[in-house]
Amino acid sequence: MNDNVNKINEAVSSIALEQAITVISNNNDLKLLKRVPEQHLFGTASEGSKLFKAAIIDLETLGLDPKAHPIIEIGFLLFSFTSEEGIIEIIETYNGLQDPGMPIPTEITKITGITDNDVAGKTIDWELVGRLLQETDLVICHNASFDRNHLELQSPPFIQDIVKNMAFGCSLKDVDWRQRGYESTKLEFLNFKAGFFYEGHRALVDCWATLNILAVEPSSFDELKTNVRKRDVLICALNSSFDTKDLLKARGYRWSDGTAALPKAWWTTIEESAFNEEKAWLDEIIYKSQSASSALPSRVITARTRYSRRAEILD
Repeated sequence: MNDNVNKINEAVSSIALEQAITVISNNNDLKLLKRVPEQHLFGTASEGSKLFKAAIIDLETLGLDPKAHPIIEIGFLLFSFTSEEGIIEIIETYNGLQDPGMPIPTEITKITGITDNDVAGKTIDWELVGRLLQETDLVICHNASFDRNHLELQSPPFIQDIVKNMAFGCSLKDVDWRQRGYESTKLEFLNFKAGFFYEGHRALVDCWATLNILAVEPSSFDELKTNVRKRDVLICALNSSFDTKDLLKARGYRWSDGTAALPKAWWTTIEESAFNEEKAWLDEIIYKSQSASSALPSRVITARTRYSRRAEILD
């Protein structure tokens, strides 16, 4: 008897929920949000399609400086994809905590919810991370500069060696979200605008949120892959006159004071296809001398150095 009553109540609740969803969906004053799923059903690879693997990685750390702030959590989500069908299936996930050997600052706990007790005695399984990375064709992070540089400076040496040779894509910068109608590139906002919510700032949860927005926003994953394949060139306008600084700044050049890897100069990064045009502009406008730009320091940037501090070290 009780089982039948429970089944009836469940059926009524299910009907009421469906009715509520219909009402909310048809009301312009209300917005329906779904929780970011921690599983996805994708398509299947067509016969003859080549399967690739991509890893979404997210880190929680003790701060923003990759030279000084250790990693306290890693989320790793490995999935397969093809050039034709896109994302195919989830292969493996991993979430690990790391005891930094020092107290977690209060502001980091407020952001992440991670406490000293959570990480006490914990160690990330870097051997597993290394094995998964060696299966991976592409690493994706939402703000890849942050995650890549922490991996290159705050992980065990054998992980650093693997990461330095990997192609990275950035779901924050390698997709033009503003052109797609999103007013912010924050991961939580992107998912909210797409109709999803989640409790952010935990590593694996953020990995699922990154996968979700790439899955639900049409062609965004294809756009990311296209931008991963591009080649850029970093060029330094060395010894440019002081009078040209406003011209360089207006064209997108940034100033290096010479205290970091780059020399004291104005510099910029452009697509390789525009390199000759840029040199012609420098010759005519900045140096007023034909072929002056041919002696300027420059380096090619690919997905294997993009988003790394190494991209701003001249060969």
